[in-house]
Amino acid sequence: MAFSLLNESFPAVIAHRGLSAKFPENSLEAFAAAVDCGADEIELDVRLTRDGEMIVSHDNRLDRITEAPEGLTVDGCDLEYLLSLNTGFRRGMKARFCLPREVFSLFGGKIIFNLHLKTAGPDDVIVRRLSDLIREYRVEDYVYFAGSPRELERMKAAAPQVRRCAIQLPRDTLDVVDSAGIYGCFRAQLWSGLYTAETVESLHAEGIGVNLFHAETPDEYRAAAAEGIDAILSNNADLAVGYFGRKNP
Repeated sequence: MAFSLLNESFPAVIAHRGLSAKFPENSLEAFAAAVDCGADEIELDVRLTRDGEMIVSHDNRLDRITEAPEGLTVDGCDLEYLLSLNTGFRRGMKARFCLPREVFSLFGGKIIFNLHLKTAGPDDVIVRRLSDLIREYRVEDYVYFAGSPRELERMKAAAPQVRRCAIQLPRDTLDVVDSAGIYGCFRAQLWSGLYTAETVESLHAEGIGVNLFHAETPDEYRAAAAEGIDAILSNNADLAVGYFGRKNP
């Protein structure tokens, strides 16, 4: 499977935290559903537990999606406790936190992984361990790291061989086009409402593909395609795949 660098006839579809509109986010069930519906990529978030294990979770706080008491955090708990929690609790569903190793083992070679790192970890441990797993599961052609400038700097230093995507966030002070260039990114991920047509044109002029966070409706899909967006993140990946009229073979 080749990376889609620049838009040809339609944007690629990235399942944001898996098929998260229908299944608990960042769960194996959500990722399996994304693969089954024909998404091109899955986006997932990786954090470190108190006992130094990697786990797939967007938030550090636990009470938004689990039954854990308010105040508990991923980095404040050991892996054994975290795996006992139900990450579908707030939705009346059953799921658990999963590990990057499990994701690579189950879905490696079937879909591209957009690994969003909020932090590189102490001494870049998250970047280095993920790099080791990428080699172990032979998914080098199916993975890229995504992050803001601070994380991109650490990614480039600790795992230069892994492709990088510059994420644009509202709080960033460095322009996303500059960030992508400085840190040698093959993609940039724009935030809906924070970019212009000139941003997309500037990135494309440098041979950098453009992700959009996020698009959920036919009007938003249509607008993204018209703007030349190369890949859209969506919580409703199945609807996006259906809108663009294709499914992975």
